[in-house]
Amino acid sequence: MLEFDLPIGYLRVGLKAIQPIRLPAFAGSKLEGAFGRTLYQIACTRRDLQTCAPCPLRSVCPYAALYAPALPPHLEVDSLENPPRPLVFETHMGQEREIAPGEAFEFGLRIVGKAVQHLPYLVAAIQQMGENGIGLTRGRFELTEVRSVQPYTGETRLLASADSPVVRLEVIPLNAADLPSLPQGPLTLHLETLTHLKSGGKMVETLQFPVLVRALQRRVSNLEQIYGGGKSLGANFSELPLLARGVELVEQQTRHAVQARSGKGKHPVIMNGLVGRVTYSGDLRPFSTLLRFGELVGMGKWAHFGAGKYRIASATQVDDVQ
Repeated sequence: MLEFDLPIGYLRVGLKAIQPIRLPAFAGSKLEGAFGRTLYQIACTRRDLQTCAPCPLRSVCPYAALYAPALPPHLEVDSLENPPRPLVFETHMGQEREIAPGEAFEFGLRIVGKAVQHLPYLVAAIQQMGENGIGLTRGRFELTEVRSVQPYTGETRLLASADSPVVRLEVIPLNAADLPSLPQGPLTLHLETLTHLKSGGKMVETLQFPVLVRALQRRVSNLEQIYGGGKSLGANFSELPLLARGVELVEQQTRHAVQARSGKGKHPVIMNGLVGRVTYSGDLRPFSTLLRFGELVGMGKWAHFGAGKYRIASATQVDDVQ
C-alpha cells in the first residue's frame, strides 16, 4: 500500500476588520491572490526578472518556494511541469459577505511539509495584506492571531498575535499516524467547495470511486515527493485504483456550481465544479490514509484556492441529520 511522509500544519488565521470588507461567495482566490502579490512585494529582490526560474536566489526565496516551486532533481518529469504549491487556503462557499469595522473573521491555511520554515514570511505577508486591503472594497484589516490546530484532538498552539512581534515555529504537525481511521460502514464525502476533477480531458460529473482515488493519489503523492519525505517514490500506483473498483457509488446528490474570479486579463476566470455529497459502500479501509490526507489538502483543479474541499462522515450520520 502507499505510504506517505507528509507533515501538514493546520492553521487558523484570526483577523479583525478596520474598514468595511466585502468578500465574494467563495473568497479563496481573493485571499490567495492578495497573499501571493504581497509575499512577492516582501520577498522578491530581483523584480527585473520576468520569472523565478533564472533567479540565483530561487533556492532560498520564500516567494519562489511557495509560488514558483522548483522540482527536486530526482523529479524532473514532464507530468510535474507545474508543481503543486505547498499552501492551501481554506474558505467556505456561501453568500457574498459584508464584514463591518471591528468584526472578527478568519480563514484556514494549510502548510505542507518543509514549507513550514517560511512561516515568519507568511505572517508578515498577512499583516501587510491587512494594510493593503482585500475584497471587493479593498477594506483594511489587522491580524489578531495565528494558531496551529490539531483538528482531531482539539489541541491549539498560539504562533503569532497582534500583541507580540515574535512568530513561533512550533507548528503542530499532522502526519499519517495522526489521522483517524474512517467511520465504519458506508462513507459520505461532503463536497463543500467546487470539486473539479478531469477524466479523458473532461470534467467528471459522476464521481465513481476509482476516479476519486486516482485524483487523490496524484495530488497527495506529488506533494509528498516534493515537500515531504518521499516515501511514495517508486510505489505501485495502480494497486489502489484496482481495489477501488470494488467500492460502489451508492448515492450522489450534487449540483454543478459556477464561480467567477479575477484573471490576469480583462475577463474573469470561470471556476466550476460539483458541490453536494457522494456516498460509497465497500471495503474502504485501504483508502483511509489517502482520504484523510485529501480532507486536509483538497483535490482537483484550484485546490490551492480551497476548491475541492470535502468532509468525511458516515452515511449513518447523514441519515440522522436528515
